[in-house]
Amino acid sequence: MLRETFIGRLPSHFNLNRVVEAFIVSETFFWAAWNFITPIFAIFVINNIKGGNIQIAASAFSFYLITRVVFEVIAGKYSTRKSDVHKLWMTIAGMILLSGAYVGFAFSHSISQLFLFYVVTGIAVGIATPAKNSLFSAHLDHDKESAEWSMYDAITLSGIALATALGGFIASAYGFQPLFLLAALINFLGIVPYLIYIKI
Repeated sequence: MLRETFIGRLPSHFNLNRVVEAFIVSETFFWAAWNFITPIFAIFVINNIKGGNIQIAASAFSFYLITRVVFEVIAGKYSTRKSDVHKLWMTIAGMILLSGAYVGFAFSHSISQLFLFYVVTGIAVGIATPAKNSLFSAHLDHDKESAEWSMYDAITLSGIALATALGGFIASAYGFQPLFLLAALINFLGIVPYLIYIKI
């Protein structure tokens, strides 16, 4: 199966349009940053948050999801008839806000701070997700939709696998604060492909 997929194909067969390329590269950074932290977040809460426990960690994540749902509905309705450039700026704004939330987590020591920055995370992801997903869907190349979705999954999941293992190592060796700050930086790098596309 792999042979039929790759052997005898011209390089042009694997070419992607610029929006799809920007989305895949950006999402790789986004999900890598996210999975530095998420698999071990409960450990962070127990060890670094005063009064933190597994229940607090789970409740905070639920709070994030509820906030995200609300802002995704609002942002999705708002961005429906907006231009591609407008959607790109919405995505960039959400990703900047998310990097700010990661920095906030790095310096959090109380339950109230934990919930506050999870609300910021929900707002950030809620703003960015409808805009970037609609861009990707609209710019998929005709007759290559399945291949481009599979390429997206292959690249982003490879990044997630690496980030999950690396995140555990960094937290164990250096602590959670450097881990969150590195996640903020990596997530911020996910903005670069969109800025390049806007400039082009």
